[in-house]
Amino acid sequence: MEYSYTELFIFFLIYSFMGWVGEVVITSVTRRRFCNRGFFNMPLCPKYGIMADMLILVLPTVGEELSFRNLMMQYIITLVLVSVVDFVTSEMAHRLLHRRLSQYERDTLFGGELRGITVALAKSAVILVMIKLLHPFVFTFVRLLPLWILQIVGLVLFGMLMLDMVSVIYAGEKRQRREQKRKKSGKKSGTTEMRAEMAKAMSEENLGNRLCSAVWKRLERAYPGMGEREDIRSGRYVFAKGLCLNKLLWIFIIWAFIGDLFETVFVCATTGVWMSRTSVVYGTFSIVWGCGAVIITMVTQRLADREDRFVFLSGAVLWGVYEYTCSVISEFVFGRTFWDYTDMMFNIGGRTNLLFCLFGGVLSVLWVKSLYPSISGLIEKIPPAVGMVVTWAVIVLMVADLLLSGAVLSRYVNRLEGKDAQNVLEEFIDANYSDEYVESIWPNMQEPGSGAPIWQQETEQPE
Repeated sequence: MEYSYTELFIFFLIYSFMGWVGEVVITSVTRRRFCNRGFFNMPLCPKYGIMADMLILVLPTVGEELSFRNLMMQYIITLVLVSVVDFVTSEMAHRLLHRRLSQYERDTLFGGELRGITVALAKSAVILVMIKLLHPFVFTFVRLLPLWILQIVGLVLFGMLMLDMVSVIYAGEKRQRREQKRKKSGKKSGTTEMRAEMAKAMSEENLGNRLCSAVWKRLERAYPGMGEREDIRSGRYVFAKGLCLNKLLWIFIIWAFIGDLFETVFVCATTGVWMSRTSVVYGTFSIVWGCGAVIITMVTQRLADREDRFVFLSGAVLWGVYEYTCSVISEFVFGRTFWDYTDMMFNIGGRTNLLFCLFGGVLSVLWVKSLYPSISGLIEKIPPAVGMVVTWAVIVLMVADLLLSGAVLSRYVNRLEGKDAQNVLEEFIDANYSDEYVESIWPNMQEPGSGAPIWQQETEQPE
């Protein structure tokens, strides 16, 4: 089934609302009072919308036949995707609010606790059943509405969601600044004197304080076990200390570069063809490797003290589902696949295979136990001023490279379909990025079901 971006965003909103309702009902019943759950003030839990959108794209590729194999594959994919999204969103809330939401901590598969694993197993089963039973009705309802109505509703709600997110982030930063002032004054958190002082400061009559106060009252009622984040700014400032956003960015860059070089050498050694394996127009960076390294780092760092076999199994399953999902999403966005393992043994739908899953498990153990501590230490030795300047420069250049690469690839697909340039940007791309240039960057690209990637088509000579 093909979906438009507008439909996917509407699905995101609907399932985010359903997830919010589910969390409110469960929490209100257990606490015997109404509790507005979620990171946002709006009645939305975006993590459920993200989960649903990913699942409605990925699950149909496994197979619609009601067989035990297909159902188990779909459940495993659901379990890993739900757990990763749960974990990543909890980490993002941690970084943005400077607080640890205890409920997310207990109820994630990768927390390492039996309760979290049990909750993750049950939640994934419920979400899979809900998607199977409810999505046909949601899909029918959305398709019955005129496209212009969906676009207007989507645009308005997107703007409201962005404003809501900004208000929550603002409240988190404002609260953190007050906490820093309190620590400098030497007053202890949680004392009667400190609470009274914070309440007085937050009650000052201005819009910012009123907004911050309202947001924090709701969050504290929703998550009474919220724990304070370790203040990494106390004492001497260390660049990218801990598992922060700056650290994750540099892990992304390092592994995007290493992954591209590794794939280039591996393909040359196995096929005898020296080809580009980059994901972007400029530079040797594999986005799949970079994003995969970030996800595996965030997840497996919680498992660093566990036995090697536990890290290996988690890394293998996580890499397999991640690679499979990336293949589905790239096919949906660009109408092309960038790898196909159909001819390899133990492949899963041609999108991943057991050999690379095992390799992902081995690499996870090596990364967690040996490489990450050393690389993390080297990153933290970068002078803070230099580190921040270079980090922001890398962010700007990488975002520009990604946007340009996406535009070039989309225009390439449109040219193959016979569509003329519609604006100045597309005319510029046509003049500077020919089909031959695009195919030299992504030689393994192929249309789904075409049978062979570009580089094989070029090397095959007619008799």
